[in-house]
Amino acid sequence: MNHEKKMNPSEQLAALESAQQNMERASVYGAKLLGVYCIVLGLLLGTLAALLQVYRPEENFGGFIVITALFVVAVVAISLAYGRMYRSLPRGYSKLYLRGFFISMALYLVAVMLLSAGSLGWIVTALTWIAVAAPLCLTGVVMVRK
Repeated sequence: MNHEKKMNPSEQLAALESAQQNMERASVYGAKLLGVYCIVLGLLLGTLAALLQVYRPEENFGGFIVITALFVVAVVAISLAYGRMYRSLPRGYSKLYLRGFFISMALYLVAVMLLSAGSLGWIVTALTWIAVAAPLCLTGVVMVRK
């Protein structure tokens, strides 16, 4: 007992075309949304990496703990967002996102390792912010613009 209306080939083709257009719209929206998330996360991780140089663990352990907790929250948040969106991203965007994410994580690790070098000054702190933020921000800009 099937109550569905039988469609002729032209109606089936029109329904398929409509579904493809809706999928393309969702894909573009998902890419732009993940791009915005990447930009925000990149700026946040860059800021946290720079703040690590200001709130060093030996000088201000409470500030260091807060920065570390914010880092964990940011990474979990972007991971959850990516987990919800990766199926709707255009082809190649998952690799693009993961490349930017892992490069930023590696540079954040370098910023953490710089803590053992002692106080490095404001110029190095600013360069740390830029270096950590740049890969994710550039990835996000590419996603938003396409």
